[in-house]
Amino acid sequence: MNFYVTWRTSLKAILKNRKRSILTMIGIVIGIASVITIMSLGRGFEKETIKSLTANEGEEVTVQVDFVPDDNNLYQSNVSLFQEADMQRLKTVGGVKDVRYPKGDDSSAYKELLIRGKKENKQLRLVKSSNKKPTVGRDLELGDNQTHNKVVLVDSNTAEQLYNTEENALGRGLELDGQLFTIVGVFPAVELVSMFSMPESNIYVPKASYQDYFTKDEVTSSIEVILEEGATPNKVTTTVINTLEESGTMRDSGEYQVFDMAFLTDGIGTVLSTLTYFISAIAGISLFIAGVGVMNMMYISVSERTQEIGIRRAMGATEKSIQLQFLLEGVTLTMIGGIFGYILGFILATIIGSLMDIPIAVDFFTIALALGVSTAIGLIFSVMPASAAAKKDLIDILR
Repeated sequence: MNFYVTWRTSLKAILKNRKRSILTMIGIVIGIASVITIMSLGRGFEKETIKSLTANEGEEVTVQVDFVPDDNNLYQSNVSLFQEADMQRLKTVGGVKDVRYPKGDDSSAYKELLIRGKKENKQLRLVKSSNKKPTVGRDLELGDNQTHNKVVLVDSNTAEQLYNTEENALGRGLELDGQLFTIVGVFPAVELVSMFSMPESNIYVPKASYQDYFTKDEVTSSIEVILEEGATPNKVTTTVINTLEESGTMRDSGEYQVFDMAFLTDGIGTVLSTLTYFISAIAGISLFIAGVGVMNMMYISVSERTQEIGIRRAMGATEKSIQLQFLLEGVTLTMIGGIFGYILGFILATIIGSLMDIPIAVDFFTIALALGVSTAIGLIFSVMPASAAAKKDLIDILR
């Protein structure tokens, strides 16, 4: 009860000097808002970057193991560089959940086009029908896929590279690995609007037509090892490589190598986190300056309220209770500033994130940081003024 009464007294003292209290809180608000904005954007950028680097859409930790043959002609042979016996053997390794060949993407492909004497890679999108709203010609229809029609839809950049204008490209041929397709439409090329945007496909092809004229070879020079939940990637991958080197079917014809996306994303995550904390620490310098402002205000408050302190001492208040009152004033002041700073920081992060197309991430740590730092500043920078108030001599006050 005494603590509650003391806190109410502190709150009344803050409200009594509203203008001075608000001016003192501005520094806390700006400092906390800066840190929250940077950390929210930094964490969001970190998560989005790691997500974009992870091929697996689920939560599985996947390790890719490649076989590099001593003779490159083995790539063109019909020999499976990872055979069924190898995969079954690896499934018995502790920490391994499953082993499989990499899943191929049957919705896109890449082909080289000869453009003005130079070879250039273009991304193909394999569709049953498209909805691109071409500026010239027509769209790909479901009938094109059903009849395996050799037609394509190209973007404006590809059309202009091949035939100078979109109109000239309409009805002309497009050669893909020796197969001639007819351009039936041209759609506007899409520019990247965000650092996280995926590149738009340049050419749309009926899926059935593509499968008729182009064979898709299964890749057997790589396998994906899916780890069990909680397994240590470093230990499991070391065991997998040792197992293959000891009993792999192709161990005498090349070298087994591992590509662990978990290691890569962990490293990138660490770098981005460190960078975020470093920038936040620089922004946090303003909090130290704000703390000095709180201390200055508290010293002024102590000197102005000498008579109040004397009356309380005369009525039996102890040094401890007086010290607690001034400490609570400082902590309450900075906590209020921290709450407003957090709200302002979240609003700023949301606005900046929407403008830059960067998602924000606010977690419990960020909230705890805002309240914890602001409370710590109030406590640390109010200790000396509170001690000065508590140690005032009653005789000197009465004089």
